[in-house]
Amino acid sequence: MLNVQKNINFTAEMAEDVKAYCRGKGIESESELIRQAVVFYIDRDYGDDTLKLSTLKDLRENIREVKDMIAVLFSYTNFMHQNLLAYHGELDEQDKKAAMASAERRNDKFFASFRERLRDDPPLFEKLLHKYVAGSLDG
Repeated sequence: MLNVQKNINFTAEMAEDVKAYCRGKGIESESELIRQAVVFYIDRDYGDDTLKLSTLKDLRENIREVKDMIAVLFSYTNFMHQNLLAYHGELDEQDKKAAMASAERRNDKFFASFRERLRDDPPLFEKLLHKYVAGSLDG
């Protein structure tokens, strides 16, 4: 957040008007009133169409980024699968059941470890939670 200090001088009447307005509207401080007034003044220059267009551009950029991420993950997964097939030959029928049972146990162990790793990564968890609650990834 940008913190810029500006000093302005009020007349006695202006100062009393500001205090009365804050009391009447339940605004906690004069600084908050000034902040709200600036936001109101700036926002009135932007129509709904401008904000919608800006939002659509942001959505388009986010979708493009997600598509790129998915493409990279698909490419990685496909290459990894080809690598596994190339270096691990077909099993005999009698070995398949034992190999599958072993693979399922190792996969369960791996996934449990993965869940622990996610649980131990607060920034990632907080980012996902923020996205879920606020609908954006600001930080």
